[in-house]
Amino acid sequence: MILKPPQASCRIRVFKAGLLAAMGHDLELELPGFQLSLDGDRIEGRFDARTLTVRGVLRDGTLDPGALSDKDKREILEHIRKGVFKAHRPGEIRFEGQLDDDDGEQIEGHGSLHIPPRQAPISFQARRIQGRIEATLRLDQTRWGIEPFKAPLGVLKIQPEIEVRIEGAWG
Repeated sequence: MILKPPQASCRIRVFKAGLLAAMGHDLELELPGFQLSLDGDRIEGRFDARTLTVRGVLRDGTLDPGALSDKDKREILEHIRKGVFKAHRPGEIRFEGQLDDDDGEQIEGHGSLHIPPRQAPISFQARRIQGRIEATLRLDQTRWGIEPFKAPLGVLKIQPEIEVRIEGAWG
């Protein structure tokens, strides 16, 4: 079984922090270059970090896609590529794992997430809802040596913990 766009999505939410957090934005990004495959209890994922896009601003958890100009979106991506990922330059992010429990509605598993050059164990939970699957993972970027964005003097920064949400049709 394979989960990939356009029947599925991989979205990443990042949250602001710092003294001037009110001047910043919580953001939703999208990673359209991904594929998850399930073979028995084994699950593998490939994510192309070069396909990352900015969807928009989150306001009280709701996406506002028109809150940023195209120029703002390009600048955010540039900060991510040249700042956040400066030591990594990841092309392909890989996940390898296995399902530990699947009762038909709730799924639990564990595995290893490789964001070059580091690899770290993670566990996950997902749920099935009317023929779809939804999984939300909270990842601390610093486990992979990623330094979250920080403006000069740290007055505006991104929290180390991000939220990754994968959802789509799951046969």
